[in-house]
Amino acid sequence: MGSNSRERLAMRIVRTPSNKVEGPISDYHVLTYADSDFGPLPHYTRRRVPRDQVKAIVSRINQRDEAATFFPLPLSAVPRRVIWDQRHWAELRAHLADFLHVNARTFGARRILLDLQSPHGTAHLMEPLRGAVEDVPPVCVDEIVVVTAAEGDDDPPALSRRQRDASVIAAIAKDHEAAEAGRRDRRSRP
Repeated sequence: MGSNSRERLAMRIVRTPSNKVEGPISDYHVLTYADSDFGPLPHYTRRRVPRDQVKAIVSRINQRDEAATFFPLPLSAVPRRVIWDQRHWAELRAHLADFLHVNARTFGARRILLDLQSPHGTAHLMEPLRGAVEDVPPVCVDEIVVVTAAEGDDDPPALSRRQRDASVIAAIAKDHEAAEAGRRDRRSRP
C-alpha cells in the first residue's frame, strides 16, 4: 500500500449534532450551501461579512451553479439547489469532489465541517460524500464532520415564510419523528 492509501484510511467521516462539534469553528474549513436568508450560512457570516456582500456572493453561486469561498474566511458554499431540490442531489457528489480537490490544492484544511442542514435532514449527504472521497481522495484531510440537527432540540424550529410549503413541513416532521424515535430507543437501552 502506498502512502496515499494510508492517509485515506486515517481520515474519519463522522456525523455530529451541531451542539456537539468538537473544538472551535476556526479549526475547520466550513462547507455549507448558498442561502443568505435561511440555513446555516448566516450563522457563519454574521458579524464577519457585510450582509450585502453575502447576498452578492450567494447570488453569484446560485446563478453560476458553482461553489465559491468567502475568502479570507475558511468558509465555502455550494449552490442551494443541490441541497434543497431532491432532483439535484446527484450533482452534490461533483460539488463535494470539486471542493475536496480545491482544498487539497489551495486551502489545505485538515478538518472540514459540512453544515448542509436542511428540512431534508442530512442522511442523504453521506452517499455523495463517500463518492466524492472516492473520486478525489482528500489526502490532507484528517476529519470530515457532517453536522446534524442539535441534540436536545425538542421544539421543531420556527418556519420561515418560504418553508411553509406542505412538502417541506412533511420532511421536517419526518426528521423530527425519526429523531424522537432514536432518542426513545437510546433511553430504553440498558
